[in-house]
Amino acid sequence: MAVIMKKELTKSEHTHLWNDFRGGSRDAFSRIYDLFSGDLYRYGYNLVRNRQVVEDCLHELFLHIHEKREKLGPTDNILFYLYRALRRRLLDTVGRLNKLDSDDYLFTDAAFLVQPYERTLIESELVERQKELVVMALNELPKRQKEILYLVFMKGLTYPQAAEVMGISLKSVYNTINIALTTLRSGVRASFESKGAFLSCISLLVSFLLAIRLL
Repeated sequence: MAVIMKKELTKSEHTHLWNDFRGGSRDAFSRIYDLFSGDLYRYGYNLVRNRQVVEDCLHELFLHIHEKREKLGPTDNILFYLYRALRRRLLDTVGRLNKLDSDDYLFTDAAFLVQPYERTLIESELVERQKELVVMALNELPKRQKEILYLVFMKGLTYPQAAEVMGISLKSVYNTINIALTTLRSGVRASFESKGAFLSCISLLVSFLLAIRLL
């Protein structure tokens, strides 16, 4: 079944595209690479700030799934499937190279930025200064909190999927997100009060989270 290339795929489209790929379709493999390699690279680079390592692992990952496609399991979320595989491959590679302490390095320097083409998604009430203050608050979060927010809010993974990608318990995901959002609420409120800004509703903060990406 042909799948139209677009920004977001439905679960059914994910399933059909993945099954076409597992069945040997070259077009499906090309679509998967075109649709998801950019997101995978950005996620990998936020995990390991080494472009060569990320590029090598990404290349190896696509080579591996192409060679083993007939043995791969089904999925209705290809990005989740590939995030999990890339994260494991990166951490294994970093551990073998012994260049970085992988536990301490994850998302250390990751930054939340507003993409130009996504600015229209942010509610008009959230003025430019308010956006800057929210970005500052996001960037001050601990690295694990930023990674979980990225996977859940920015990439649309479910809590169980985020837990599986990161190799932590579902309870840890819930707790970490609750702590992160509580910290953001208090931090943003304090910044807004001190800077003379105003956040009309916490839903704007959630809208903001849904409208940004990690680079």
